Amino acid sequence: MLPELSPMPEVIPMKFAPMRPLSILLASACLFAVPTIVVGDETATAEPATDAKSETINVFDSGTLVVPAEFKRAPKANNIIEHEFQASAGEGEEAETARLTMMPASGGVKANIDRWIGQFSGSDRKTVGPKETQSGGWTVHVVEVSGQYATRMGGGPFAGGRMVRNDGYAMLGAILVEPEGDSPRRRQYFVKMIGPESVIKANGESFKKMVTSVGQ
Repeated sequence: MLPELSPMPEVIPMKFAPMRPLSILLASACLFAVPTIVVGDETATAEPATDAKSETINVFDSGTLVVPAEFKRAPKANNIIEHEFQASAGEGEEAETARLTMMPASGGVKANIDRWIGQFSGSDRKTVGPKETQSGGWTVHVVEVSGQYATRMGGGPFAGGRMVRNDGYAMLGAILVEPEGDSPRRRQYFVKMIGPESVIKANGESFKKMVTSVGQ
């Protein structure tokens, strides 16, 4: 007689969680990952600073002056002036500045340049020029003067006012004469920069490049 066999234990089927897609698992891992802090190395790229731009001035609809970005717009001292800018040497509130003015004018070239030179005096007065250059049909006359500068305060350029004398000043002046045939009479445009001699020297090349851009 065969021995009685014990009954087989009941097999209980195991339940497995459904497998998740790999992309979901990776996303979960990213959510709980500890961020790594890098010291001394910036991964973000800073936006580039916007550079100051030059300005273009229309002259009699016959030419244009390209005013460099370092010359900043300033309030006009009077209505005779068409455009006014400020030039500086150095940075900050303590930096010295010079006035840069632009306006249509009349009269002979030599007479006006002689008048500008006459605004300077003193034993240290120096004059360079005038020098004449051509720019696309325009005739550009440039003169440099330094010394003691005399000007009237509160009366305008052709009116009375208190006379003020400034030592160690300089001026770069340009008379731009438009090309022949652009008008019945060749009109003139004045561009002058006046201020401490150090400021004029620091901005001299930019000034000369600007006034000769009129016919380019």
